[in-house]
Amino acid sequence: MKRFWMRSLTSQLIGLMLLALVVAQGVFFLLSRSERETILRSIQRDEFLARIASVIRLLDTTDENLHPEILRAASTTLSRYWLTVDTPAEPANWQRTAREYLLRALPAGPLARGSEQPVGTAEKTGFVTNPRFFGTDLRVSDKPIWEPLASENWPGSRPARLITLEGWSGLGLAAQIRNGLWLQTVYARPDLITRSATHYYVSLGFTALLLLLVAILAARRIGRPLQRLTDSAERLGRGEEVELLPEAGPEDIRRTTEAFNRMQSRLRRFVADRTRMIAAISHDLRTPITSLRLRVEFVTDPEMKEKLIATLDEMQAMTEGALAFAREESTAEPTRTTDLDALLESLCADLAEMGWDVTFSNGERVAWRGRPDGLRRALRNVIENAVRYGNRARVSLAVSPDSLEVLVADDGPGIPPDEFERVFAPFVRLESSRNRSTGGVGLGLAIARTIVRAHGGDITLSNQNGSTAVSGLRVTIRLPRA
Repeated sequence: MKRFWMRSLTSQLIGLMLLALVVAQGVFFLLSRSERETILRSIQRDEFLARIASVIRLLDTTDENLHPEILRAASTTLSRYWLTVDTPAEPANWQRTAREYLLRALPAGPLARGSEQPVGTAEKTGFVTNPRFFGTDLRVSDKPIWEPLASENWPGSRPARLITLEGWSGLGLAAQIRNGLWLQTVYARPDLITRSATHYYVSLGFTALLLLLVAILAARRIGRPLQRLTDSAERLGRGEEVELLPEAGPEDIRRTTEAFNRMQSRLRRFVADRTRMIAAISHDLRTPITSLRLRVEFVTDPEMKEKLIATLDEMQAMTEGALAFAREESTAEPTRTTDLDALLESLCADLAEMGWDVTFSNGERVAWRGRPDGLRRALRNVIENAVRYGNRARVSLAVSPDSLEVLVADDGPGIPPDEFERVFAPFVRLESSRNRSTGGVGLGLAIARTIVRAHGGDITLSNQNGSTAVSGLRVTIRLPRA
């Protein structure tokens, strides 16, 4: 989850927006729920008391034989009315009685006095459950108490007591009517809070869906230019020719794209100028070297003449090597996909046919995108060094999810660890004789590292036993997998 969260701008933007939505809606829900419950309970209480006052006036003005019909007509699926002679019972017992009335379905026919079932049907149908409260847990609690109603809150003229049923989201009331009877009534709506919470969750889900769509559109608008920029930067780091990116999108993204295009143009110009300068210097050095070679012919001392000619030959080789490298650099080889395993196999086979001790361990067939001609030259330089200074070259290919590693090992004396970086400098040779028959001019590894780094990779050296007492050098060419 952490990797997914940190990897994608879209996931971060969506996550932050949803987090802000949940926090904001949670605070709003807590505040609005409290206020809504207060308002609902106030309205519920006022309507409850007003309805009961009307029922009491109706009972006081009608014949007692009509009272059962009046109570049946006044009852609803959420409320029940009944008459008792005694005063209201203790709260817990009263709640049990109220629960029995609520769970009992309303009668559908005419009532006999004092009955809660249609005449002649109780024996046939038995107890019928009120579907409104079917499966509802109306728990009895000891917390509610009877509270006398003050005259300013009770529209009736006779004493009345009120009980608040929090767990039922309802109210209970007992009020005296004529003849000393007590009218008992209960009102319950347990789904009141659930219904309000359901509406909140629906609203939250709908808002979250809208924000999710907006976040995806916004992230895609930002992410697409960034993805193009990332791809172009990766390709540019591997030395590929990259077209200038379209400078569009939001202001910040557009300015970033403009800066990347300027950087790319400056890098191209810098590399081209450097390559032209190296080529020009190498070309111009030919003339004084040729002039010196002519003058050496007039030297009479044979020993001095031989040394001067050897020095001029070395200078000539260095100049030709630098000029060849500059010419190759100035040639823009197109990037294409090739089989790296096949490239290594064919290169090692060609060198083996020339009589060199080169072996290749067949690796995994893997497609690689780059400039194969340039890489072939870099690999040839490394393998030639291994054969020249280490007698033989053992080449292998290792494949990992992020990179490709070409390993070249020899059987030579190796290199002291403090010389690992120095051998990559141009015109550096650890072999001190300076004899061209024992080595080149010192550009092989420098050219190889330049080519590999232009592909976004690198070359590292290590002795095979990892100590100063060396017994063979190991060259690792690491290339990124595009």
